[in-house]
Amino acid sequence: MNPKPSRTTFRDRMNEMIDTLRRDIESGVYAPGSFLPSEERLAELFDVSYKSVAKGLDQLAAEGLLVKIRRVGSKVVKKETVHFGFHDTLYRDVDLAALLDLFHKEHPHIEIRPIAISQNYTHDTIDDLLVSGRFDVMMINQIYYQHARERKRLNVLEPMRLSDDTYPFLREELLVDGVSYARPLVFSPVILAYNPEHFREAGLPEPDSGWTWERLLEAAAQLSKPNGRYGFASSFLSGNNRWPTIWMQYASDSMLSPGWQPEAEELAAGLAYCCGLMKAEGVVPSFLSMLAMQSLFAEGKLSMLMTTYFLLNGLGDKVAYDIAPLPHITKPRTMLLWIGLSIHRKTAVPEAARTFVEFMTSREAQSIVRRNTLSIPGSAVADGASEPQVYKPARYNLYREIIPSYRSQRQYGLRYETTEAMRELLQLLYSGLIEEQELRVRVAELLGKQDTERTASGS
Repeated sequence: MNPKPSRTTFRDRMNEMIDTLRRDIESGVYAPGSFLPSEERLAELFDVSYKSVAKGLDQLAAEGLLVKIRRVGSKVVKKETVHFGFHDTLYRDVDLAALLDLFHKEHPHIEIRPIAISQNYTHDTIDDLLVSGRFDVMMINQIYYQHARERKRLNVLEPMRLSDDTYPFLREELLVDGVSYARPLVFSPVILAYNPEHFREAGLPEPDSGWTWERLLEAAAQLSKPNGRYGFASSFLSGNNRWPTIWMQYASDSMLSPGWQPEAEELAAGLAYCCGLMKAEGVVPSFLSMLAMQSLFAEGKLSMLMTTYFLLNGLGDKVAYDIAPLPHITKPRTMLLWIGLSIHRKTAVPEAARTFVEFMTSREAQSIVRRNTLSIPGSAVADGASEPQVYKPARYNLYREIIPSYRSQRQYGLRYETTEAMRELLQLLYSGLIEEQELRVRVAELLGKQDTERTASGS
């Protein structure tokens, strides 16, 4: 009499079935689009129960090798890889790890392969990122998008329909002749973070929407302590997401009018004002990096920091803080920053790439961003769906109140190359290598060069 097969024997037979089918699918014995033998036939071929067959097919489906179609059969699918170029700060800014994990569970036949790209922007590197085709999907921000518009590189990206719940101000940034080449993921205005405890200790009122920069500098001087604490910090010299905000507060109202051009005197005045802010009493030395300034704030060695919602994600609960609108010069204005996703037009996996972008900008994914981070979802519907479950400042929803003050790269009229050149002038002015008179001359020359190039290119 033959002994009854053990559970181990059944398990071994099921594993043999799984390994054989996996090998046959990957080698092409069963091509994408074809169907495996019926469950009854598989049970017979591998001498296993119907239950073991169903369990084995479920595992192969979870691996993305097939889909089970009720009353039809098990259809082989092609597992596709989407190469995703991104800044590694997205892990922090949108909880990318959680989003990728969920995507892979919902779409096991698509593998997202994240590839970190440098944040050191140059004309050539941005061109290479856009044109090379190394990425099927690429993270894009206002800097990349501006560069693509000016260099006429948007044609390498796939046109994308914006969802109905996209914020109007983001829609305005993305539409070019009625077409968008990216979908917004998250955004942030530039804001002021501050330490309430420092203000209480000094007997000072906390910052509010009525503050001017002069009032901020008065507070910075009173809050700073020799060898122990600074009053204020901003990374004006290390990027182009801070100093233009000061100039935009100087610029005339016509900035929003068609055909408006920046004025040299206003721009030079804005740069000079930045220089004055950096040299004021109680202000962190501007040679420090943005991350170093953030660390000082987190350690309680800095009272006020010009920052963004993205960077608030790096603070966690290390320090108790709150946020306020930026101080103003004449009118309240702040800079709008955004991050989106674009698809390369020549991707070899267009459907998989679209599936990934649609997932990342879906209400489901955007709600995860909302719950797990302090970044602001690009979807207005997801934005209102829940509150962050991480530590958040009391005035977290400030961004809604200051929407009328948002200004952008597109609006302030400087080309990418001109913006970089202006920041270099600010560095020279701060270092004492040029005076304000020479600054005004050089600013006028740069704007004249920009006008000439714009006329020649027809843009």
